Amino acid sequence: MDAGAIPRFRNPFPERPWVARTGAPLAAPSSNKGLKGVIAGGITGALEITITYPTEFVKTQLQLDQKGTAGAAGAAGAQKQYTGIIDCVKKTVQQKGVLGLYRGLSVLIYGSIPKSAVRYVHSFH
Repeated sequence: MDAGAIPRFRNPFPERPWVARTGAPLAAPSSNKGLKGVIAGGITGALEITITYPTEFVKTQLQLDQKGTAGAAGAAGAQKQYTGIIDCVKKTVQQKGVLGLYRGLSVLIYGSIPKSAVRYVHSFH
């Protein structure tokens, strides 16, 4: 082999003996192509954002609460609105209902669906 050549990767597991022993089915070939893959990726992205958004919302509220008391013009001596994560969730739900934790979600979903759809389709090619 040449000193500057990169060695070619050799799969150390060309066969899976446990498949033959156990009779386990092999994975079906991927059919996530075209429109079906775009739709699946878009739905996956929307679900991901919807599930994780409340934690991002609370984190952002707490960060803004810290900045507001740290020295914004006209906010000298202002009290922090929240004492912590649980307090932020409680106050948001009391004032705006459970859907208050999802305020601003639509903008993130509109950007997430196409991104996830494209990523999902291209990750299987």
